Amino acid sequence: MGSNRSYEEVGEEYQQAMGDELGPIYHRLWNQCALLHMRWEDHADMFGTAQEDLDLMNEVAPGFFKAVQDAGWEWILLRLCQFSDPAKVAHRRTLSLDTLLQTKAAQSVPNLKFLVEVARQKTKFAKDWRDRHIAHADLEYQLEKEMKPLAYASRAQVREALRHIDEVLRAVSIHFTDSDILFDGVGHNWGRTLLYELRAFSTLKRERKQRMEAGSPRDGDFDYRKWRGL
Repeated sequence: MGSNRSYEEVGEEYQQAMGDELGPIYHRLWNQCALLHMRWEDHADMFGTAQEDLDLMNEVAPGFFKAVQDAGWEWILLRLCQFSDPAKVAHRRTLSLDTLLQTKAAQSVPNLKFLVEVARQKTKFAKDWRDRHIAHADLEYQLEKEMKPLAYASRAQVREALRHIDEVLRAVSIHFTDSDILFDGVGHNWGRTLLYELRAFSTLKRERKQRMEAGSPRDGDFDYRKWRGL
């Protein structure tokens, strides 16, 4: 698929290559997977790298960044669960790998059933979080968190789950279009960019404090609104 195609054009190409049933399902799953990679890269950049980055966020706005961290983590786990959902939930069809697998055209993709099953197993840890903590407030968990903890979940598990979801989509793409797909590096480094800006502001703030304490402030150092971001 051409890298300069619009979203609609890529969808049309997939539909032509895979058919009217599989094409739209695959295109939407491909789009959701790309979005999940983007969100994951931002989350990992901000909260899964250096301790100095965490210290910086705790210095600037600890409560806010904790809320961002928790919301981002739970969003990622929910999206992993969506990929591993059965084809139908409460009589409604889902956009999932299982739905993709059940299309007639997908039956011709070698080892696809095995790849989907592996991806489903790799995302299993996220389902416990969704069912008992994110989508529902499980009473037993709420009252006995220490005795009934949630399934262990780590960044390494998220990366592994994403890799196996990618493998499913790659297999379909290679079979029908003879082209591979890669999702790593699809993001815009927004999280990293934000940290750069925070670090720059923290440095300026620290230098201002040093000038004020040394008795040699600049004219702009007295601009309260500027330094409080108002």
